[in-house]
Amino acid sequence: MRTRPGPREFALDAAEYGLPTRDDLVAMRIWDVHYHGLWEGDFRRHEETLFYVERMGIERVLSLDIAGSPDDPLGRSIPPEAKRKMRRLLEEHAGRVSGLIPIDPGQPGESRRKMEEWIREGPCVGIKYYGGNPQGLTCSHPKNDPIIEMAAELNAIIYIHAWMNVGGNPRRPGGGNLAGESTPTDVALLAGRFPGVPLICGHSGGDWQLGVRAVRSRPNVLIEFSGSDPHSGQIDFTVAQVGVDRLVWGGHGPTRSYSTELSKVLDADLNDAQRRQIFGGNLRRIAAPIFRRKGYPLDR
Repeated sequence: MRTRPGPREFALDAAEYGLPTRDDLVAMRIWDVHYHGLWEGDFRRHEETLFYVERMGIERVLSLDIAGSPDDPLGRSIPPEAKRKMRRLLEEHAGRVSGLIPIDPGQPGESRRKMEEWIREGPCVGIKYYGGNPQGLTCSHPKNDPIIEMAAELNAIIYIHAWMNVGGNPRRPGGGNLAGESTPTDVALLAGRFPGVPLICGHSGGDWQLGVRAVRSRPNVLIEFSGSDPHSGQIDFTVAQVGVDRLVWGGHGPTRSYSTELSKVLDADLNDAQRRQIFGGNLRRIAAPIFRRKGYPLDR
């Protein structure tokens, strides 16, 4: 009976094909800011996805779905035992897995209470804005200000799903978005009110040529580019617009291919030092204050 190969077993030698080996990827110290292995608390999915995280030499994953879902960002429908199990997992695997909690812009008070429970008094290190919410408020709405103020106080990582679906009348980028789904312009507006707070604009807004331009004047906005189509030249364009120190990497696993997301950076005209910045250095820089506060390792 054939057994499944281990995550570090390969049928072919990548180096013989001019591709990076697993050791080469490990040396890049990759931190993944966009991990969906714990989507809706699916622990089996998490274990299956970690096989590929290990296979690709990824050092740390940041799960964006802790104690929440798109329909229930505050996690009110999640049983208490499921929440306790999630906290135990994050506490026991703090050297490899970190958590970001979804918040709800329409309920800033409840969102702040969740941040108290899961970030100040719990194992999590940041917040996430989903692509829509029950009350349909984007991240630029003033109700977000109390949430961002607390995130800044906690040094929490702030990840914002941003997209521009074409639609509406007249048809335009962003006109087809879900209710409360932020665009990069929303991220830029929020960044202008909090110029000292790092914000991560997710997906480059989907249309990266428009998304990058929308946020380039806001130096506190970092750009994550997972999930969008893997166009050659995307990273070269973004670096030319905003510099290499404003990009962070996300794998979007298991709903996207790690090979595809890695290739966006490996395809770009960058040197190894620049690739290391994008793959992990920039994220470690903004994560350092809260990681030090919680005693989580920043170095291997």
